[in-house]
Amino acid sequence: MRSLFAIASTVLLGIAGAALAAEKTVPTVLSAAAEYSTTERHTIIIQARVRLDNGCWSNPRFRAPNAKAAPDAQGVLPITVVADSSEGPDVMCAMHVTDADVPPLHWSGYPNRVLKALKVVGSREPVVVSVPGAGGTGN
Repeated sequence: MRSLFAIASTVLLGIAGAALAAEKTVPTVLSAAAEYSTTERHTIIIQARVRLDNGCWSNPRFRAPNAKAAPDAQGVLPITVVADSSEGPDVMCAMHVTDADVPPLHWSGYPNRVLKALKVVGSREPVVVSVPGAGGTGN
């Protein structure tokens, strides 16, 4: 009976912890790269490395821009990196900093003729990366 209670408590605590997690912009983007895919037509592959400030951050990923998003006058389009965060009042987070690779985004809905660079956004300093060959016909 005691072990059944321990299992039930663990499951309930796990569910409560998962419910607290929310999607937030990652704190720091360390580096980024963008290039046309050599195997997928009309696709830009975007990669990034981010710093997650403590153990409450997990699962970094790109939030793809809205299909109608347009670059600014310089041809730069922002793309945000988000992650799950369970930070909050009364939440203890392990105090270890983790550098993590963001799974690549294979983006095919980009504005072809006007896109020159991407601004990969974290909640602190963004990283601007040029898209080689962009502003032309793409691949």
